[in-house]
Amino acid sequence: MSNQESPGGVSRRALLKSTALGSLALAAGGLTLPFTLRRAAAAVQQATGDTTRIVWGACSVNCGSRCALRLHVRDDEVVYVETDNTGDDRYGDHQVRACLRGRSIRRRINHPDRLNYPMKRVGKRGEGKFVRISWQEALDTLADRLKSVVAQYGNEAVYINYSSGIVGGNITRSSPSASPVARLMNCYGGSLNQYGTYSTAQIACAMPYTYGSNDGNSTSDIENSKLVVMFGNNPAETRMSGGGITCGIWSRPASALTRE
Repeated sequence: MSNQESPGGVSRRALLKSTALGSLALAAGGLTLPFTLRRAAAAVQQATGDTTRIVWGACSVNCGSRCALRLHVRDDEVVYVETDNTGDDRYGDHQVRACLRGRSIRRRINHPDRLNYPMKRVGKRGEGKFVRISWQEALDTLADRLKSVVAQYGNEAVYINYSSGIVGGNITRSSPSASPVARLMNCYGGSLNQYGTYSTAQIACAMPYTYGSNDGNSTSDIENSKLVVMFGNNPAETRMSGGGITCGIWSRPASALTRE
């Protein structure tokens, strides 16, 4: 790869390093690796002759699979991202190969319109005029506005938006009911939630009739199970993308997990 200057004055090599570095930061900040890969991450870290080492990260896009990403790091900077290449990649024990969204996530992280700090609108709505403010000012502004709205209109006037596009994070979760913000509002008396407009509206309607409830344990809790019975469903093989959140289960000893 050459160091030819781009129209914006940034070399291709510098752009690659800077964007890939953001991918490492996201992968390390609040994401959970698939079960077996999480436990083995430290042991699988590698180093090559040119001082490049490979560390594990995870994709955070909204499908929820959390497929593993192999981050090539040189001088504390990510050089590029590749997918899982462990195992024999055979049926029942396939590799967790992330889709193009996971492989190109560094472009999303480093998009010029991404917000990296609080900003306050100073112009009319739609004008695009903002100024940077401190986190303390942002939190104080939100708290004052929240108290004012609830006092004047009630908790029903507070709405938590969804579809952040990230389902694998701890804070920026796409589903509002599972986010820490929703927990905060529950402790504050409740808030208005969406109904029937999310992409899983049909599932939310059908599950109570099928299973008795739309709620259940996290998929990650399968790791703690000794017996898992599924009907017409094999998430480790049929989950979109690589199925990173479930495929690690099959790497457990046969005595620890009985497949039916």
